[in-house]
Amino acid sequence: MSRPQLWIVAGPNGSGKSTLVNRYIRTSLPVVNPDDIARDQKISPIQAGKAALEQQNSYLASRKSFVLETTLSGKRELPFANKAKDQGYRIRVAFIAVRDPGVSMMRVAQRVAGGGHDVPPADVSRRFSRSIENLPGLVAMADRAFIFDNSGKRRRLLLSLENGKAKFVSTRIPVWAQDSIDSILGTVKSHKIKR
Repeated sequence: MSRPQLWIVAGPNGSGKSTLVNRYIRTSLPVVNPDDIARDQKISPIQAGKAALEQQNSYLASRKSFVLETTLSGKRELPFANKAKDQGYRIRVAFIAVRDPGVSMMRVAQRVAGGGHDVPPADVSRRFSRSIENLPGLVAMADRAFIFDNSGKRRRLLLSLENGKAKFVSTRIPVWAQDSIDSILGTVKSHKIKR
């Protein structure tokens, strides 16, 4: 029996997580996204967070592969990923961010104008830094990880890792990612790095 997969698609609000999930992943795996739960069930963000956690634990109990979409700004995501890894899951990470909280806020405003959900600017700003700070800890658990910058018109791969080895490192690392990528590269083996 093959090992189940947990895809964690993470990054600050407005960075493009849902677009990435909808374009590349949603058709093949169920997605746990508290924002979708809040919208679909017409419940508060706190209630949606609890419902998402129940759904995640249900998938773990049944050893089902799934996707978790998260800002990675809370205290539950890293322990949950560690729990999944301990239960034999392959951990796959796609982290996506933009150059600063101002860009995130602008994209959230665009989403709201299109009928999407709002996030207060203070929450966007607070979550932005926490998300990036938590990135190295999440990547340390991952069997595969991809880090993207989505500041421009096209998403750009900054780093890919597989089984603790760097497979690709961009020659142009944006300021928001420099400390995290330096930290990550300090703990992994460089192997066939393509620049």
